[in-house]
Amino acid sequence: MDLRSEALFANGVLQWGKLRGIKDRISNQPSDELLRPSSLAGQERGRRSDALGVLEGVLEPVTRRVSPHSRQPSRDRRTDPLGLTVLYAPEESPSVDIIFVHGLGGTSQQTWSKNRDPELFWPKNWLPLEPDICTARVLSFGYNAHYFSSGPNNILSISDFAKSLLFDMKLGKDELMEDLDIGDAYLQGLNNEDYKGIIAQIRAVLFLSTPHRGASLAETLNRILSVSVLGWSPKQYVAEINRNSHALEDINEDFRNLAPKLRIFSFYETLQTPIGPKNMILDFCSPADSRAFLGIQTYKAKSSADMREVERLLSISNAPDDDYVSLRDRWRTGTCEGVLSEPGFIDWTLSSSRSSILWVHARPGSGKSIQSSFLIDHLIKSDRHCHYFFFRYGDSTRRSPNALLRSLAFQVARDVPAFREALCCFADGGLRLEKADARTIWQKLFVSTLFKIQRLTPLYWVIDALDESESANTVIDILSNISSSSIPIRVLVMSRQTPAIANGFERCADITSVTTLCADNNIEDIRFYATAEMEYMHGSADFRQGIVNQIVERAEGNFLWVHLALKEIMQCHSLEDIKQALEEIPSGMESLYQRMEAAIARLARPSDKSLARVILTWAAYSRRPLDVAELLQALKSAFPAILDLKHTVNLVCGYFVVIDSNNRVALVHQTAREYLIKASHLPFSLAAQDAQEELFGISLSVYLDRQVRSNLSQGSLPPLYSYAATSWAYHLNYSSAASDSALSLLIKFFQGPCVLPWIQALAVLGQLKVLVFTSQSLTSFIRKRRRVDTTRMPLLHRLSDLELLELWAIDLLKLVGKFGGHLLQDPTAIYKYIPHLCPRNSVLYRQFGKASPLMFVTGLSNRDWDDCLARVSVGNEHQALIVTCSGRYLAVLTSIGTIILWDSITFEEHQTFSHDEHVFTICFSNSGNRLASYGFHTTRIWNISSGHQLGSVANPPDTRALSMTFAEDDRVLLMGSDLRGIGRLSVDDSTEGWHILDSSILQDKSLEGTFLNSPTALAFSSDATQIAVAYRGFPLTVWTLTNPRLINRCRRRLEHGGNPNSAWTGVNRVIWHPNNGEVLGIYTDGIVFKWDPLEGSHQELQADLNATPSEIQCSPDGIVFATSDVNGAVKLYNYQHFALIYQLSSEDIVTALCFSPDSRRFYDLRGSYCNIWEPNVLIRLSDIDERASEIDAEAGSTTASSYASEAWVETPVSITALSARPQGQLLCTGDDDGLVEVHDIDTEKKLKVGISATGMSIDQLIWSEDGKYFAYAELGGRITVNSIELLNGKGNFGWLHRSVMSAKLSPEIGGVRQLLLSPGSDFLLVASLNSAQLWSIRTRSVHATCTSVELGVLQKWATNPSNQEQLLAFTTTTIIAYGWGDLQELTRWHIKPLGKAIPDAVEEEMPGLARRTPVCNMTDPLGIGEVVDQVIVSQAREHILLLFSLQGPYRRRRSHLRIIDVASLTDASSGECRAVDSVHIPGDIATMIERPLDILGKDRLVFLDESFWVCTWRLTHSGGPNSLVRHFFLPRDWVNTESLDLCQVMADGTFLCPRKDEVAIIKSGLGSDW
Repeated sequence: MDLRSEALFANGVLQWGKLRGIKDRISNQPSDELLRPSSLAGQERGRRSDALGVLEGVLEPVTRRVSPHSRQPSRDRRTDPLGLTVLYAPEESPSVDIIFVHGLGGTSQQTWSKNRDPELFWPKNWLPLEPDICTARVLSFGYNAHYFSSGPNNILSISDFAKSLLFDMKLGKDELMEDLDIGDAYLQGLNNEDYKGIIAQIRAVLFLSTPHRGASLAETLNRILSVSVLGWSPKQYVAEINRNSHALEDINEDFRNLAPKLRIFSFYETLQTPIGPKNMILDFCSPADSRAFLGIQTYKAKSSADMREVERLLSISNAPDDDYVSLRDRWRTGTCEGVLSEPGFIDWTLSSSRSSILWVHARPGSGKSIQSSFLIDHLIKSDRHCHYFFFRYGDSTRRSPNALLRSLAFQVARDVPAFREALCCFADGGLRLEKADARTIWQKLFVSTLFKIQRLTPLYWVIDALDESESANTVIDILSNISSSSIPIRVLVMSRQTPAIANGFERCADITSVTTLCADNNIEDIRFYATAEMEYMHGSADFRQGIVNQIVERAEGNFLWVHLALKEIMQCHSLEDIKQALEEIPSGMESLYQRMEAAIARLARPSDKSLARVILTWAAYSRRPLDVAELLQALKSAFPAILDLKHTVNLVCGYFVVIDSNNRVALVHQTAREYLIKASHLPFSLAAQDAQEELFGISLSVYLDRQVRSNLSQGSLPPLYSYAATSWAYHLNYSSAASDSALSLLIKFFQGPCVLPWIQALAVLGQLKVLVFTSQSLTSFIRKRRRVDTTRMPLLHRLSDLELLELWAIDLLKLVGKFGGHLLQDPTAIYKYIPHLCPRNSVLYRQFGKASPLMFVTGLSNRDWDDCLARVSVGNEHQALIVTCSGRYLAVLTSIGTIILWDSITFEEHQTFSHDEHVFTICFSNSGNRLASYGFHTTRIWNISSGHQLGSVANPPDTRALSMTFAEDDRVLLMGSDLRGIGRLSVDDSTEGWHILDSSILQDKSLEGTFLNSPTALAFSSDATQIAVAYRGFPLTVWTLTNPRLINRCRRRLEHGGNPNSAWTGVNRVIWHPNNGEVLGIYTDGIVFKWDPLEGSHQELQADLNATPSEIQCSPDGIVFATSDVNGAVKLYNYQHFALIYQLSSEDIVTALCFSPDSRRFYDLRGSYCNIWEPNVLIRLSDIDERASEIDAEAGSTTASSYASEAWVETPVSITALSARPQGQLLCTGDDDGLVEVHDIDTEKKLKVGISATGMSIDQLIWSEDGKYFAYAELGGRITVNSIELLNGKGNFGWLHRSVMSAKLSPEIGGVRQLLLSPGSDFLLVASLNSAQLWSIRTRSVHATCTSVELGVLQKWATNPSNQEQLLAFTTTTIIAYGWGDLQELTRWHIKPLGKAIPDAVEEEMPGLARRTPVCNMTDPLGIGEVVDQVIVSQAREHILLLFSLQGPYRRRRSHLRIIDVASLTDASSGECRAVDSVHIPGDIATMIERPLDILGKDRLVFLDESFWVCTWRLTHSGGPNSLVRHFFLPRDWVNTESLDLCQVMADGTFLCPRKDEVAIIKSGLGSDW
């Protein structure tokens, strides 16, 4: 093994975005997955993408090429510089610094030069020649690591070298005397205040063949040095890189915990390398070799970025190869090879075209997992694409079918580019699969995607320990479908032979080729293993062979027995002891376990017995195996000074517990857990409930420590914190509900402040789903506790405690739905903001939100949580007809043929597509990146991200689409029509148009007593292979589309009444269950039913005579379905039990329903609004993950309760106009019904000041600058001006108002765009689409009309802050000054353009948009242009904010912000038009601005970002994340498109946000933070 540990440190982001293309065996994993032996790299060969094969082919000749540079004579290594040396510096400021650090035995130049030739020093000579690298500065660092040296440096350590690097990096200067600000030795810097400034700049580390776990040759090398006659001496730094040395373990553990934000890349060998330090990894003979290594021509970082998207889609948290590496280390040469010669294995391996399953079964403890790791290694070395998964019963994250499929999908994506790209499309569409049902994942990712890819090279899957899966039958049923894959898939399953698994594979054999292989005959493997272990034992060869023979004879094929027997024999000190030990070791695992149990019972010291009990408890009952550091922390309170845990475990646990190569503490085998649970001779009890309660107490007590918040603020979680945060609720589920101590501990936790640091820790870990699981656990505990209380005296009932836990169970759920995204962005928000934004009756507000110096919220009357997450509108003039959701986007079809898309997270409007005709149906593609709409005459397909129309084809004549779906990997559109026809359209080539499939499909024959008319509804199955057709006068029928034929008709048995000769009923609505092939529908008599077309089974829902269902939808996970009725109610039912679990009542009628892809939300359409609902019941159901599946059925059941939760929703009248009085204290609002009110901020009282006689909404509202008048305009064109004054406290409100002017505008003027009162409140400017009128308030008549307004140009108006006599009109290019008294033009200024009128991104979103003047020409009402949407004069009157928007058929969308310095608006000379600059806003800041609000003080710009954080940025600052301040955020259910435009900030920093029919008033430090 090469002893070098080269590393490349990079400082900066820009250039590393390009360097991510380096992919030759890069292991782009989090830091904790990186730290494993590089010698294992060769075992992972073949697990690469197709493109990597190209790169490997380029690189292999590099090492074999005959070089013109022969190996140079050895140069004196002392000539290579020590410390930091600049090799190359660009002419301009470097974009990134790259430091090359050599390893043991290397130097700063020779390490990087082939054959030590200085002409081949590639970091200096060739690397700067690369276009993508030339802007970087390149440096090398040298240190004295020459192990063949003598002298006093033998005491130097790795830490000394790291400190030297840090020092040079902090103080070094290059030849240009520029300060070096580059990456460093990360860990030393993190722990030293002097270097934290440097540490903050490090972005990535690249390791080149670094033995992170140490090198086995290091010890040999130090021995050679110690006996050398040349004066050499052993080195401390050599000793520290010995395999598994304490120094390396400490470095690895610290690096894993302290470097989570680094980008980590690792190169390692895939070919054998000669032993010794002479061969360099990077032997470059030319710039082409360097280029090949960097992958600049072969790779452009695409696959790396794609895999990060795949990782996000699949929620991969553990490296797939953890178990494989650990087990592979335990394999011994010569073992496990027998299976390779088995005919069944050979046929399974070599069969070229078909998919098949090989089931290998063996006895418990026979080495099945080691055998699996050997077969994986064999397949990888045979250049086969092998993917694997190890089920582990003791690890809840590795025992679900969901975890299996996500891991396999991730590994397949690395090897199959087409599959990787498909998964990226799913990720782009917003899909998340961590909580998805296993069958959903299988259907969506494998059957519908992977199986459709045309590829001849087989994929090999190895699945170990199927018997330890929580649902082995589910896995077998899923795998039975591999025969339908276009890619040959070979699955090898290793398990015990249980009746359930055997029966499962017998059923599977009817569908897919299944071969069974028994691996019980492992005698020779045991002999090899025992011989290898005994090789170094003292004694003669005959003696050792005799011991081996006895072990083999008594092993009974059990590797575990052999391992434990050899472990005991190795402890003996004489031949006689060995013989005696062998005689005393009982045969068989049961007897051996009894002996191990007796050894624990013989422990003499009580402390040893207590320690053994605690360790065994953790090993047997932990949710996942703890690592050594976590276990030490768990033991710390009772056993604070354990010197060597590994030794202690062996000593007190009787070999029941092992510590594997990944430092995880676990039971020696699954059978050991089964034995210990029922063991009767232990000196202590391991009863499940008591053990789980103990682990619950230890885990929860971690967060009762007041130091937790301090630890979190330091940016790292100590050992056990992560486990405790995510697992205490798991242990609570298994604890006794009768336990008063458990209840008391819960109350102590939830009554105190420690609950907030726990929530913060979960946000830091990205594990907010645990809050949902904890809510379920609390609910289950409360229910079971109340059941226990029925047998106790009432005085013993702890009702108030249970009530507190119930409130927290609710709040934990709402935290995820309402604030989850903001918590992940800023985990400290749980202290600073969230409690104050919660309803008054919530426990979060009652305990933490009543008093805070940071934030205070008034104005809202809601006291309890509601289920509405958000509400969006399509416009009052239109109706919303259809709603559908792709994951990332929500789409609503309107009555005028437009489709509006919103972001499903922020609910910001994303796109609007205009079909230009009535549309019958719309649908998203399966990947979520396309949308199709079917209209009267045409079908159109749209690209979601860009807004392009991808195609438009003519529809079949007189055909109305009732249903439409994407099929065949989104390459085809299928349509079911009212003419009983099925249409097919090729998406990629739409020139052929719609093709009607076999005319016999849906052309059913009439039955007696039926009338075959047009269908009432059609529905395609989830895989688009079947269609269900509903009629009013004919039975519901199901057809298959692959081989067109009728499958079945729905027969209904009527229990009461009806025609006995008629066994059918018409159906109004029909849908498919997403997974099981059943159909859901609504009969014409209003009865909801489900029906299995294949089996014929039928079930009906009990009728509700007061509410006939009109719509029905099923959740994507198939657990819940929803109905809506004519009374406006939405009901959710458990699908399996047909039981009502939730009801939402409202007076507004529902026209359409749909679920979100994650099944956490449902959407309904009511009039012109789309409501987004997130009830608790859906959050609970959607977050039942692999941990929740282990808890008792009652805890996870949706039907345990005898009642359904109910919610009543009132439809408030929305606020449409809002304006705050400049002097503070008052604000004025107008609503959709024409009501105008004045609000006193201090007293929270309201005063009605006006009402529209016609009920028209208030469209405009404005205050005068002196705060004595306010004016408003109704949508119908009536304008009103009121005066208001303080009555010195008299009267009900303390304010007196009166109307001073009211007038009705002429219809020819058009709608009012803006009102503006003059500084003295003498005049009112009324700006409309066609003119600007100046009304005299005293005479109540038009005083002047602007005749010089440029017709056709939309303007916004403001009083000139520097000259109160002037009125400014703003367009996108010009500022015109008018006189306030006569509206005569005085002067004008030209606004300098920032660049293109319409940005590239906008042009891409709007295909066919011609380059035009950057304004909207009103003579072209369908044109698209940029307009000034709003003008805001800053509080200090020194700046003017211009908000630009795009207007046209795409609805208004904010374009950008311009800030004008008032000082630049000096009067121009006669006839001169001066140019005005805008204040520069850095690009990174500008892209964050969603809604500009104002400028506080001199230069603090206040705005809302895309996540609705209220932010400030000083105009005098440059860009960058440190220049921005986030103050607080707005909950998502407060903000929609309309209310966002009404948000305001007052001069004192008070923030105003309309919410439904109220105004939230938020007081914080926003105004005082100068």
